[in-house]
Amino acid sequence: MRVLVLGAGSVGVYFGGRLAQSGAEVSVVARRDYDVAVRSGYEVASIAGDFHFTPHLVLKDGADYPGVADYVILCSKVLPTIDRVALLRPAIRSSETVIVLIQNGIDIEEEIKAAFPENELLSTIAYIGASRPASGKVLHQGGGVLQMGEYPRGISPALERLTAAFAAANVKCEMMEDIVFTRWNKLLWNLPYNPVSVLAGGADTARMSRRDELEQLCADLMSEVIRVANAAGVALAEPLAENQREYTRNFPPYKTSMLQDYEAGRALEVEAILGNTLRVARRYGVEVPRIACCYALLKSVDELNRLRHAPEKRVPAK
Repeated sequence: MRVLVLGAGSVGVYFGGRLAQSGAEVSVVARRDYDVAVRSGYEVASIAGDFHFTPHLVLKDGADYPGVADYVILCSKVLPTIDRVALLRPAIRSSETVIVLIQNGIDIEEEIKAAFPENELLSTIAYIGASRPASGKVLHQGGGVLQMGEYPRGISPALERLTAAFAAANVKCEMMEDIVFTRWNKLLWNLPYNPVSVLAGGADTARMSRRDELEQLCADLMSEVIRVANAAGVALAEPLAENQREYTRNFPPYKTSMLQDYEAGRALEVEAILGNTLRVARRYGVEVPRIACCYALLKSVDELNRLRHAPEKRVPAK
């Protein structure tokens, strides 16, 4: 199995490395850690067992990949400044290549499906607590489960083959008949906990799970997600939200991926998680005041934070 991972962050490295353990030939496109990865690969400290991942090839661009990949896995952030189609296009050279999205957000598949109508598209949800404490190093602290389905729905031989490869490396990868429902169910977690972790001043999952006002805000945001999903024909319900909150209470204290990006001065997935949800709500006439409030605040926080971290555009101290 020939696999190319686009986006060698903590998620891409972890799951790409596990696929390599199953016997797949896994190459990565890496930019930030390119020199380290070429020299010595990646060290992964994991609750499921530490391992070293030496990619078959370490590339700077998908155009440098030789031949045709069976699977191209896109693990980049979903940001207005990242052209996902442009990232994929150099690596998609055959209709036989299966595109796999391991990304956050809602309504993120149609752009890719429209650009590559002949290619099978597997949409994937990752439940994992992982970070990059240093160049060439990944820390896996919690979770590590994938939920994957053919977009817009169904189970295919390509999905079965990839799921079996993950299983061979002891990664739980569930095949989902209705991946759209699954993505909305993940949004139940992503939409409250990622933005609130930043807006609450750097709260980790334990701080957001103390059955206080902060957890109540997360619960209220979940209720708004359920109303929007129901209006769009997706059957989310309150028991699913409670399951997500209980899951988080029992999760090792963890900084969300959005909080990690904020602290590093990187762009936040405001649009993929909050903006797209708000637009779906407006399309169906659903009032979501808490989502709208968090969206407005987080857009401003994101912009000012990136300005503070840009050397040439620093905000003057008052």
